[in-house]
Formats: sequence, structure tokens, C-alpha cells
Amino acid sequence: MSRLDELIAELCPNGVEYKFLEDIAEFRRGSFPQPYGNSSWYGGEGSMPFVQVADVSDYGFCLNPETKQQISKLAQPLSVFVETGTVLVSLQGTIGRVAITQYDCFVDRTLAIFNSYKIKIDKKYFAYQLKAKFDIEKKNARGSTLKTITKEEFSKFRIPIPPLPVQQEIVRILDNFTELTAELTAELTAELT
Repeated sequence: MSRLDELIAELCPNGVEYKFLEDIAEFRRGSFPQPYGNSSWYGGEGSMPFVQVADVSDYGFCLNPETKQQISKLAQPLSVFVETGTVLVSLQGTIGRVAITQYDCFVDRTLAIFNSYKIKIDKKYFAYQLKAKFDIEKKNARGSTLKTITKEEFSKFRIPIPPLPVQQEIVRILDNFTELTAELTAELTAELT
């Protein structure tokens, strides 16, 4: 049982409702004009961050400070724009990387974008749940080196939905735990060097 599951059981001893992902939020995949190798799709005046799987940090539910590619003004109308504060998750390659965008950007087709919610849910709680679910599901995903999961499989993920105040308390606890772990890791690294 994960720490997330333990917290839900502790804070909701009478159980919680589970919902399918498709009943929680609407999502779509990003896009990018083809072929990828066309140099006119990248850089130049008015270019913006273009988020691919490698631009989603493994930890902290954030994007890397700078993306590897900038999408050109010419390619922007052919891609998908997302605003700051949007939840993303990688569905191909390194699946299950989750971020809440900290800047406006355009998003590649290898990522799912959550643009509206059908229920009240804390975005950070949702991000923790997506990460936990993918940690389990990626073991069974198709592919050897490059894993993939379909939109249909993804939409059938079941996620526990406690009351909103409980979600917020779980986020507070997990954030504090993550921060403490990072501090201890930094101290240990400093001691060993």
C-alpha cells in the first residue's frame, strides 16, 4: 500500500468513492506539425516553449525551467497551446511523468492535457493520483524500451475521490514529506562529498 493509499484510508476510514478518469476530467493529446525535422517549426522571433516528454521533470510535478525546443510562430497554430496551471502527463516513452505547468507553452502529442474537470478536485491531489496510478500501470504497458498507453486505457484508470478538504490535507502532508526527503537527500549528499 502506497503512502497515498495509507493517507486516504487514515483520513477516510469509511471509504471513498472511486471514479474513472474519463468521469473526472476532460483531456486531449497535444499535437505538432509533421514532419518533426522541418526546421521552420522551431525557434525564431515569437517562438514559445514546446513541451515534450523530456521537458517534464521526474520529480516535483513541474516542467524543466527551459524546454529543449522552442516552437516557431509558424507552427504554433498547428499545435496545442496550454496555459500555466494545466496538468499534463506523458503517455509515450517515459510514461507517467506528471506536471502542473508553471508557464504557458505548446504541447507535443506524447502528452495528455487536462483542460477541464467534471468534478471538484484539487489539481495537485490529481497529479499525485496520476503519478501513483502510472507507477503501477507502467509495469504492464506495451513496449519494451519505449512504453505506451492508449487514451482508451488511460480513460479507464480508477481514482479515489475523497472530499475536497481531505484532498487538500493529503497534498499538504505529501508536499511536506517530499520537501523533507529532498532536504535530507541534499544533506546526505553534502556529507558524502
